[in-house]
Amino acid sequence: MAIMLASSAPAFGVMRSERISRNVCLTTGGGRFVDVPGFPGERIDRRLLNDLRYLKRKYNIFLTDGYSTDPVHAANGEHPIGLAADIVPNGSVGGTWRDISRLARRFEPVQDQPIAPFRWVGYNGDSGHGRGDHLHLSWDHSATPAGRPARSVYTLRCPGKRRPSGDSDSTGTGTDPGTGDTDPVNRDDGSSGGVSPTGDGGSTGGISAGRLAAPVLRRALAPVVETGGVGLR
Repeated sequence: MAIMLASSAPAFGVMRSERISRNVCLTTGGGRFVDVPGFPGERIDRRLLNDLRYLKRKYNIFLTDGYSTDPVHAANGEHPIGLAADIVPNGSVGGTWRDISRLARRFEPVQDQPIAPFRWVGYNGDSGHGRGDHLHLSWDHSATPAGRPARSVYTLRCPGKRRPSGDSDSTGTGTDPGTGDTDPVNRDDGSSGGVSPTGDGGSTGGISAGRLAAPVLRRALAPVVETGGVGLR
């Protein structure tokens, strides 16, 4: 019963979103684990649904795992808080590993240097991941225990604001996220990682929303690295 209550608990009240850079939206509150349309049996923090719709349309992805407390995933990673996705090609609509590789390169053009809003990208060169297995994406967030939605999450698209289906990207500018200032963001390490919505530099570590007001492309906080996941192998 306790586990069921934790898994359905909303995160800190009303959902408020703000686009804090051209490529990053900060949403505070409103987190809840929900079913993912088109992927029976899969759940995710609802604030990622617009990002998943976009990735599905542009890269022909198939979601193999989202919110999960399965021990195949890191207990202190993003799967147990609904902010990670394991992805393979959706062959039923013509998806290929070339699509997935293009997605991985877009948000991690340099190994271990993911582009915001992603905290970690697991693909070629990462144990238990890669072409022929699966791509892992973790979204950045404020600190939270497993089974409870984070107070704040960073996404490509603001939740609840769907763009026309013909859009070519998530910025509305005709260009992909990942261009502009490439300076790393200075971040304070903390025991639980994530992003600090208050910017107080407290013990949970992270970066302040104020620093993200400029285009944010590289992440400096050491991520939680997954060594497994749900793929095709």
